[in-house]
Amino acid sequence: MTELKKLNAWPAIFALTVAAFVFNTSEFVPIGLLSDLALSFDMTEAEVGLILTVYAWVVLVMSLPLILIFSKVNFKYLLLGVLALFVISHLASFLATSFNFLMAARIGVALAHSLFWSIATPLAVKIVSDENRSKALSLVAAGTAVAMVAGMPLGRVIGLYVGWQITFLLIGIIALLVFIALIFVCPKVPGSQAVTLKILPQLAHNKTLMVVYVVTALVFTAHYTGYSYIEPYLAQVANFSPNFITLTLILFGAMGIICSFIFSSKFDNHENFFILGSILGLAIFLLSLHLASWAFKGTSFINCLLWGLSFSTFSLTFQALILKLESEYAAIAMSIYSAICNLGIGAGAFIGSHLSSIAPIYALGYVGSLLALGAFLLSYKKLRQIFN
Repeated sequence: MTELKKLNAWPAIFALTVAAFVFNTSEFVPIGLLSDLALSFDMTEAEVGLILTVYAWVVLVMSLPLILIFSKVNFKYLLLGVLALFVISHLASFLATSFNFLMAARIGVALAHSLFWSIATPLAVKIVSDENRSKALSLVAAGTAVAMVAGMPLGRVIGLYVGWQITFLLIGIIALLVFIALIFVCPKVPGSQAVTLKILPQLAHNKTLMVVYVVTALVFTAHYTGYSYIEPYLAQVANFSPNFITLTLILFGAMGIICSFIFSSKFDNHENFFILGSILGLAIFLLSLHLASWAFKGTSFINCLLWGLSFSTFSLTFQALILKLESEYAAIAMSIYSAICNLGIGAGAFIGSHLSSIAPIYALGYVGSLLALGAFLLSYKKLRQIFN
C-alpha cells in the first residue's frame, strides 16, 4: 500500500468526487421532482414520496450483506461493477412508464448505492498519504455538496421543463463517463481481508462507534423529516415561487461546498467544535424554520442556508469519525454507517409523509428539531472526549 500511495492518486480522487456527485444527485433528485412525478403518475406527493422511503430501506437492508459478500473483491473492479449497475438502472428509470416500473429501477440504483458508499471513502483514504486524508475526504464530500448545489436543482429544472425521464437519463450518461475514466485512473486496491458475520460482535464492543451510529440515525431522521418535503414546505409555508425554491435548493447545497473547504483546513484542530456545533446548529435551524417564515422571505432563505451548512458539516465530520474509530474494517464500518444514514433518511421521509397528512406541514421542523436536540445531548455526554 505504501507503493500505491506513491502514485498520483488525485485523478482517481477527482473521479470519485464526480461519482459521489452522480450518486447523490440520483438519490436526492426525486425530492425536487415530487410534484412532477405526482402529476405524471396521477398520485399525491405523499404517495410518490414512498419512492424515497423504499430507496432508503433497500440501502439500509442491503449495505452490510453486500459488502460482506464482496469485501474481498479488488476495490477498483467492485467500483466499476457498481457504476455499471447504476448506469443500467438509470436507463431503466428513463424508460419507466409506470410508478412500479420506476420503483423497480430505483431499487437497482439503491443496490448500487449500498456498495458505493461502503467503499468510496475507504478507497479515497487508502490511495493518498496519511497527511492528505482530510483533503481526500473533503473532495469526495464536495461531490455530495455539488450534487446539492447543481445536481439536484438542475435535475429539478430539467424535469420541470423537458420531463423527469430526461433527468435520469442524463445522470446515467454522466455515470457512464465516470465509469470510463475510472478504468484508466483508478489504481487497483486490494479488498478488505476476509470478513464474516463474526466481525460484527467485535465492532459492537466499540462503544464509542455504537454511539456514533445512534447519533447518526437521530440526526439523519431529524434532517430528512423536514428536508424530504422542503419543496412543498417552501411553497406552502414560506410562499416561495418555483424559481426561488430552485435558488434556495442550489444555495442550500452550496453550503456543503463551503463546509468541505472549512473541514479540510480546520477539522484536525477543532474536532469537538465540528461534532457538537453541527448537531446543535441543525436543532436550532430546524426549530426556527417555521418561525423564520413569520418575518420575510429573506429570513427563511438565510435559515435554510444555515440549516444546509449544519447538516453538511455533520455528514463530513461523522464520516471522519467512523474512519478514525474503525480503521481495520473501514469498509464494513462504513457500510453500516451508510445503512444507518438511510435508516434515518427512510424514517425521516416516513415521518414527514405521515405528519404532513395529519398536521400542518410546518410541524415537520419542530419534530426534526426535537430529534436533533436528542442527538446533541447524547453527543455532548458521550462523544466530546473522543479527541484530546
